[in-house]
Amino acid sequence: MTSFAKGPDGAQIAFQVEGSGPPLLLLAGQANNHHWWDSVRGDFTAARTTVTLDYRGTGDSDAPDVPYSTPLFAEDAVAVLDELGVERADVYGTSMGGRT
Repeated sequence: MTSFAKGPDGAQIAFQVEGSGPPLLLLAGQANNHHWWDSVRGDFTAARTTVTLDYRGTGDSDAPDVPYSTPLFAEDAVAVLDELGVERADVYGTSMGGRT
């Protein structure tokens, strides 16, 4: 199920939560949405609460006409964790997701 958090500029950031256990934020590479993780997400959900998001401009997230940047994507990720009340999470990112 998709839920939404407000990014720092008010953009709606779509996110998904599955599984149970300590939180694991999964960040995909550039221009990918949460479906990037579909083939492997099940490997984590038995032991972890996985959190994925649709970067702004992808999936169900807003696509505001502002310059996008890695720091802005990081702020969006923090907004998602804040919306969930998560103070600490492990992060697994691929490509740009690793920079974020």
